[in-house]
Parts: sequence; C-alpha cells; structure tokens
Amino acid sequence: MKVNIMGSDIAPRLWRKNSENAANNSGMVWEGTNFSVWGNIRSVRSERLCLMKVQGKLLAHGEVMPGQGWIELETAAKDDLPSVDNLYLVGTRPLPVEDVICICRHPATVNYFLAATTAAELLWLDAKLSADLKIVCRQILPGPLAALICCGKNLLGLELLSPSGSRLHLIGITESPTPSSSLRLLQSRELPFSLVALAENDHSSVWGLSASGELYRLLLEKADNLKTAEFALKHGRLAKRNRASTKQIAVQALHQDVRLKSLFWHRFHFKPEYFSCLAYDGRNFWSSSRDQTQLLRLHEADGTLVRSYNCHAAVSIYSLSYCHNNLLILDRDHQQLHLYHLTDTMQPAAALKPAGQCHPGYLAAGSPDTAGMHEMCLLYAGAADSQNVHRYDSDKLLPLLGYLSPQGEIKDCFMDGFLMLAQYSPLLNGRSFGLDLCGPPSRREDWLALFDEYFYPQANLAAMNKCLEEISRILGPDRCELAKVVIAIPTADPRCLNWDNEGYSLGEEKHRLEVTRWAMQEVVKRWHQAAFRHLRLVGFYYMTEQGLYDDRLLHCFPAMCRQLGLRSFAIPGITSSWITEFNRAGFDSVVLQPSHSFSQPDLRHPYQLLKCAGRIAREYGMGMEVELPYEVLEPSGRHKLRDYLRMAAIQGWAGAFTAYFQSYNLIKSLCESENRESRQLYDDLFLFTRLSRHSTIPSVMANMSIFFNCQAEFDCGAADIIYRLNIEKHQGSFHLQKISVSASIE
Repeated sequence: MKVNIMGSDIAPRLWRKNSENAANNSGMVWEGTNFSVWGNIRSVRSERLCLMKVQGKLLAHGEVMPGQGWIELETAAKDDLPSVDNLYLVGTRPLPVEDVICICRHPATVNYFLAATTAAELLWLDAKLSADLKIVCRQILPGPLAALICCGKNLLGLELLSPSGSRLHLIGITESPTPSSSLRLLQSRELPFSLVALAENDHSSVWGLSASGELYRLLLEKADNLKTAEFALKHGRLAKRNRASTKQIAVQALHQDVRLKSLFWHRFHFKPEYFSCLAYDGRNFWSSSRDQTQLLRLHEADGTLVRSYNCHAAVSIYSLSYCHNNLLILDRDHQQLHLYHLTDTMQPAAALKPAGQCHPGYLAAGSPDTAGMHEMCLLYAGAADSQNVHRYDSDKLLPLLGYLSPQGEIKDCFMDGFLMLAQYSPLLNGRSFGLDLCGPPSRREDWLALFDEYFYPQANLAAMNKCLEEISRILGPDRCELAKVVIAIPTADPRCLNWDNEGYSLGEEKHRLEVTRWAMQEVVKRWHQAAFRHLRLVGFYYMTEQGLYDDRLLHCFPAMCRQLGLRSFAIPGITSSWITEFNRAGFDSVVLQPSHSFSQPDLRHPYQLLKCAGRIAREYGMGMEVELPYEVLEPSGRHKLRDYLRMAAIQGWAGAFTAYFQSYNLIKSLCESENRESRQLYDDLFLFTRLSRHSTIPSVMANMSIFFNCQAEFDCGAADIIYRLNIEKHQGSFHLQKISVSASIE
C-alpha cells in the first residue's frame, strides 16, 4: 500500500509539505508542540485489516521530563473529505493587561502564549488555565504590532505604517522553551501595500491578508537578506470572481509572480468584503471582520467560502490565531482570550503506542490531585422520584466495592472511590441542589435533610463501611484499602431569597459563600462523629455542571476545600458552557462527561461526542466519565458501553482517572444478570479499572535521543482512505522519518 504525507496543521521546523523528503528518510522535525500530520493511503490489495508503522526519534532537551507523548491514528474514506462540523468554546481567560493587541502560540513549547501590546512589548503568558495568562516575562519589540505569528523557530510581526503600507519584522526568539529576555530583530522590510493580518505557514513563508480580502503568500526564502530585498513592482487587485473563475485566476497569478530576491508573494482572493482577522490550520483559512464580530468564516485553500459559524453572544473577535486543535480568539471588547476547539468528521481508529500506557495529558489515576483514587463511582441519594427517596444498602453496594463471581463470591476489591450526591431534596418537594437542574432552589432544611441521608443509619455511608468490613474479613486487611469518599455540596442558588425561612437571601454573593463554607464544616463535623473505620473523606464535589465564567463561588470552592485539608471535584459535560472553567478555577480533579450514552447528534458519526470529549479532556488535564446507559441490559445499551471501552484504548484514557455514572444500580444489574453478554460487561469493567493500577507514562531522560517504531492495526477497508496522526505531549525535538502501511498478518 502506498502512503503519502500531504500536510500538517502545525508546520514542521523546515517546511509544511514534505512527502518526497519523508519518503527519502530525511524526515520532518517539530519542536516541543502538539501537531497533526495527514495524507492518504492507496490500497493495492483487498485486505481490510492493515498495519501502520511510524518511525522516527525523539531528542529530549534539558532536565528529565515525563512522557514520550502519544500518537493517535484517525481515518476517513477518501470520498468523504473531513470537514469541521462543530466548534466548542472550551475556555475563556481574562487578559493580563488592557493593551494586548494579538496573541499567538510559542514556536517551541505549549507552556506559553506570546502576546504583543500597543506599547510595543512582547509578553510571555503562562498557558496553564489556572494561571490566567500570568505574565512571566516582558521584552521590547521593534515597534507596535498589529499581528504576531510563528515563522519556523522565529516570530514575524506586522506593523501598520499607513493606509497604504505595512512593515514586517522578523524576530529571533530564544530556542529554549523557558522565558528569556533575549530577543533579536533579525530583519525588517516595508511592503508597498497594506495588510491587516498575518497567518502562520512555515519557516520560509507566511500568509498576509488585506482589508479587501486579498490573500498574499509571502515567501521569506533568505531571512538574512530580507532587509535588502527590493520591490520592483506592485501587485494589482483581483476582481470579484465566482468559485470556478477564482481558481483559474489564482493559477494564472502563480505564473505571473515577480520574484523580488528574498521576498515575493502569490495572490489569491476571498469574496470581496471587509476583513480584519486571519488564521490557517494547515488545510483551511479562518477569517472574521470587525463589522461582524461574532461570525467566524471557514475558507478552502483557494479562498472559497465553505461556511460560517456563530460564536457565543458574548464573544467579540478582534484577532485570530491557530494552535493544535484550537482557534485563539482575542476579544478586546471584553478583555478576554477565548479558546475554540475544532472538531471534524475524522474518526479515531487506533493508538500507535504499547498497551498499558496512557496519553500523558489526562488526569492521572491514583495521583495527589485525585486524593489517591483510581476511579470514582457516582452514588445518588435523595429523591428518586416525587414519592421515594433512594438509599444504598449493603446489597446494592457490594458489587461496587467488591468484585463478585457469577455465584456471588467476593473475589477482589473493585472501585476505590465514591461520590455521594443528590439532585433533588429528600423532602420530596421538588427543590433542586444544582443551578442547572429543574425545580425551585433548595433551602437550609433541604440541605440538612440531605446530610441526614448521607449519614443515614444502616444505609449509604454506613452501609459502605459495613460492606468494606465484610470484604476485608474475607480477602484479608492487606488486600482491602480504605474507600475514598467525595461528598457533593449543594450549590447555593441566587434565586433563593429566603434560605433559612428567616429572610436570609442567597441573592447576596457573600451569603452564598457563607452557606457553602457552613455546609462543608457541617459534613466534616458529622464525618468525625460517625468515625467510619473503612472510609476516608477526601473531598467535596461542586454540584452544578455548568462552569460559569467568573462565578466567585465556583472560584472560591477549591480554596474552601483546601482550608479543610480536602480536594475539590467537578464533572462538567461536553455541552457545558466554558467547559474548562473548573480547571481555570483551580479544581483539583475535573472529569469530563461525553454524554455518548444519552445523545446521538443528528448527521454525525456515532462516536463524535466521545471523540470530542476525549480530545478536550487530554488537552486540558481532565479525567473521563464512563456513562452506563439506562438500557445497559439491552443490546443497544451494551453496545454504547463498549464504545467507551474501545475509545478509551484508542484515545489513551484507559488507565487514567475515570468516573462512572451508573444511575442508581446499573453496575449491580450487570453483575447479577443471567445474560452472558451483560455479565461479561461487569467483568470487563472490573478489568478496565485494573488498568489504572498498572498503566505507565514512560520517562524521557535528559539530552537523550530515543528511537521509536510505533505500530497499530486498524480497519482500512478496501477503498483508499485519508489518515491523520495526532502527535501530542512529546518533549524536545520530534523527528518523523517514515510512515508505512501494509496488510496485517493475522
């Protein structure tokens, strides 16, 4: 089978399209950043099962660093070209200063963003969500820049001179991935025409955009001679053309370029309109204009408009930039940086890593952030319906705490972490404990009734303690550790204007903080009084799934937990607003719920939500939730659950920290089912949790060259296909030398 390398989203150090050089083993090189490379596979045989091999080396720099990274294979039919089908607003952060005018990625590390200000400063910004774009270094730029992009290992800035002119600045930045005061102006050059935006391409060329929509490919062949380049001619402006004629004129323009020593340009054309922003993802262009600040446009490589996307109503686009899987949108009106995650129709097919390893981006199981938990099973107390309160007795908890044989014998320990929570008041009045739930807001009497349920004699926590005592007696104390417990705290609802029936209003922010702190202290007091021998309280859970931007209660919640020596937990959903807001607020453990078992979006691949959730979670350090469908005993439900296990292996979260939604007793129903396939799922869930006890993230030693030869089987089909390799979380220089595909020998 013939494999072609056609391009990448983040350009390699030397060039973007490199199929001939890759085939000749000269390789492609990226520095310390996440990227994707794609191409096509031409089938020459009819075998469906194929074997892909990726060969190269990884050169680590500096100190010992964890993680060799991860290589994931995605595929699509050649006739079904991948298209961006959705944008997720995954995170918003406040700008550190008011005069930021443009932001781009760092050319050698994912740890920082670089920003230019109207005061002609270059700012190194900490890219971690919880750092809120903290300024870690300031440097002086050669002038005020309207645009800033990566250009190989350097930066290229655009300075506006007048309505009819611009100046390019090629800026040398330290190759070290750590902040440095070293900044060198390599060359500057005035352009005889005006640009409003730049977009990254590769080390020797960039994209420039005029206000009228003309797109220039500026070729920087010899950066050292850029200053001496002479512009002998001006380019004219292309007229308005339809899609067919635009392609023809663009091709003619390629043959009529005037080469001006070190710098020349190719001209393409967008639909005539006022433009102000430009980004390039290696395949398509993204644009926006100041007169339509909530609208993103996607264009083909020739400038043809593909479709438009509406941003969140509160997002105003001032400038665009691209980094792996994300658009960075600078919003000067609201003084914010927004991250939009791009998702397309490519589907994960295999992981090119040895079994037993995790993608290093996910929240690690058994880590201090999870209080040592490897998994967390959700247990719902409170109102089950309008007439009943649900409680867990020992019989319901035993299949979760212990792994049972088909005959009901305790063979091993099972889950080691549990979340006790409730959505509605056990007083059966319909009052809810979360801001995103239906029903009137809960009051103090509902909170106290909930805490009574948590500590109900012979049920819930007391039953869990009793179960573990029995498991410890059978297996022996050496094999039975303390179960770690997280308790959900109701979210103080500002709609509640009479929380204590004495006029205490939660409409006031300070009152919401006070009652939350009181609730935590009340639970801790009751926990000490209960004196459970086999349980350990490790943290509190924020009951609302929506991450509201700059909600002071949400942002204070982790600090309240830490003051009590406990961890903070949250489980936002894939459709939550500001998905990463809990990470930005500093929650210790955040798990993302894909909603795959409950939502199948129309006209999308059935695995689309799982794919998106997996990519977002590993990009922002989250765990993943396994959601047992309500119909898990039916064939359709079993199939959905197996989707989670399959995608976990492909995306690298098998062995990472996971939470388990199982309604009230779905795992127990699998354990006790007489259907062989249902019972097998219980066994497989147990084996799946064991992966977190043995999974590893390999280490990369300092200044060592590590050669890799990764391979994976995947279903190629009989037709030609498009492939994409997502290569993430490596450190140092990544040398991709060869990609090959052959028929797999079973």
